[in-house]
Amino acid sequence: MPQSRTMHANGIDIAYEVFGRDDDPAILLVMGNSAPGLVWPDAFCEMLASAGLRVIRFDQRDTGWSSFVDFDRAPYTLDDLARDAFALLDDAGVARAHVAGLSQGGVIAYRMALQQPARVASVSILMSSADVRPKNDAFANAPPKEGELARPAADYVARVIALNSTPPRDVDEIAQRFVDNFRLAKGPRSPFDEPAWQMLGRAFAERLALRPDGLTPALANNSNHARAQKATATLTAADLSAIALPVLIVHGSDDPIFPAAHAHWAAAMLRDAELRIIDTMGHALDPAFFRAVADALTGFCLRPAR
Repeated sequence: MPQSRTMHANGIDIAYEVFGRDDDPAILLVMGNSAPGLVWPDAFCEMLASAGLRVIRFDQRDTGWSSFVDFDRAPYTLDDLARDAFALLDDAGVARAHVAGLSQGGVIAYRMALQQPARVASVSILMSSADVRPKNDAFANAPPKEGELARPAADYVARVIALNSTPPRDVDEIAQRFVDNFRLAKGPRSPFDEPAWQMLGRAFAERLALRPDGLTPALANNSNHARAQKATATLTAADLSAIALPVLIVHGSDDPIFPAAHAHWAAAMLRDAELRIIDTMGHALDPAFFRAVADALTGFCLRPAR
């Protein structure tokens, strides 16, 4: 069972959990847009811990048990979320950690590497893109730009917008909305373990329902995290080339949000990058891919040269 902790920094409370032994190398898992730490499932975290990593997963602000904020009164960017992550490492007594980010968490991982590279042992980018503008423009129905990376498929964008056009009304609807969003994100060929996702969706919804402040956040492209993303300067090729740390990119062949061209582009811009394309995987960490992704992360982070 993980150890549960709460820390205070940057004017907010951040809840986090630790798996594994205190003397093992630490890996900080950074989840994506509006998703709490539990979306890194226990079984996946235990795979990493059993291989010799001290696993830290956490609820970023506006998720899970951590503080919710009024974005209009206190706006923030992804750089602020990166600073929250470093404050969490301080509280956990970790001077230097491997950082793995999924989806928007990957952008935060890149920004952590740029902010304080001495505190980052390596960076792992899962199902993410350094350039989220094509995705944002597709959801805004903005015209294509010359030379831009591939956008999400139009039918995927339309389905996501329709699904999230009204807020869920109760715990059951929050849980089902969570599952349905990931069902769309998994892509056309990925397995989808319905019982596992229903269990995760229920845990996600019940955590919100049990909050003492009674607050429920907006999700997906309507969330505060999405607003923070749009308020953050886009990472450039020059930014990526300035990262001198080893970077692992794990991407699905069928990612409907960030087509694989995003991963190939980032790998080409980075100084020291390894690229793993997992066949049939989309934009959801389904149990079918736990072992492949965990083996990629542990092999990369625990390599003697690291």
